[in-house]
Amino acid sequence: MRLVEEAVSASQEVRTPDLLVVGGGKGGVGKTCFSVNLAIEVARKGWQVVLVDADLSCSNLEAVLGAKAERPLDDYFLTRERPSLASIVSGTPYENLRFVPGATGLLDAANPRTQQRAAFMRELQGLQADLVIVDLDAGAHLNTLDFFLMTDSDGVLVITPEKTSIDNAYKFLRAALFRKIERFYDSPEVGVLLKRNESLPQFLDRVRDSALFSQPVKTQILKEIQAIARGLQPKVVVNRARKAYEAQVASNILCRMARQNLMIDPERLGFLFFDKRVSEAVNSGVPFVVSHPRLKVSACVADIGGRLGYL
Repeated sequence: MRLVEEAVSASQEVRTPDLLVVGGGKGGVGKTCFSVNLAIEVARKGWQVVLVDADLSCSNLEAVLGAKAERPLDDYFLTRERPSLASIVSGTPYENLRFVPGATGLLDAANPRTQQRAAFMRELQGLQADLVIVDLDAGAHLNTLDFFLMTDSDGVLVITPEKTSIDNAYKFLRAALFRKIERFYDSPEVGVLLKRNESLPQFLDRVRDSALFSQPVKTQILKEIQAIARGLQPKVVVNRARKAYEAQVASNILCRMARQNLMIDPERLGFLFFDKRVSEAVNSGVPFVVSHPRLKVSACVADIGGRLGYL
């Protein structure tokens, strides 16, 4: 009996949570609102969820969630004897849901060293939960890109139907792919070629024409890079769509750009209807799946949770 208990205990200690990383490049598209409402909806179904604010400069997850953290994330990055990330986790008013707050905007916390960033990502994936949802900040900073690349197939791009949002999401995805390639090779020569190209086919042509590599090396690089691109499988959520067709058009445009220019084939995860009461919910600090559970937009969140396998 004791051996069985020890085996069960060991399996619990090494359990790795599912990881869902929410990005998109452009600010104001609703990444945090989507993350918060999805986390609550999944937690309602009995899954243990930890919601993480990975915005290290201008975090707002606490305001949208309507919860106050016991300790800011600054403590994790700035305290000399760095506490564990688990000790920063705070409770929420919602059953099965806990959260890690963002930083308060202090310069050192907004720009953690490489070792700090690596430790943060490692501990994220060691949190005791069924699902960890990581809400990223806007832009394509190295912190944001590396956080997004913690998972190949569970990165979510949140966009709106506007052209600027679609363009920014594409540029974010391109930056993430090029960052992944750069990290894979850790080569100055490859890094120089990456900076001179705006699409993956152009980059591959540069490799073919480059005098820096022998032909066998070129062949190997071409195969490896195409494999890296195919391995990156982000999911797309269209927010604030007034019609399902509008959402379909927006996601189709982004997916086509990704296929043609990056050799990436994103998955269409779903969409959220536009509803002015969403802004009211954000301002009140009560997520809309709680304040307005019967809205169409709330049903959209439940649908996305189901597609992810949690509802």
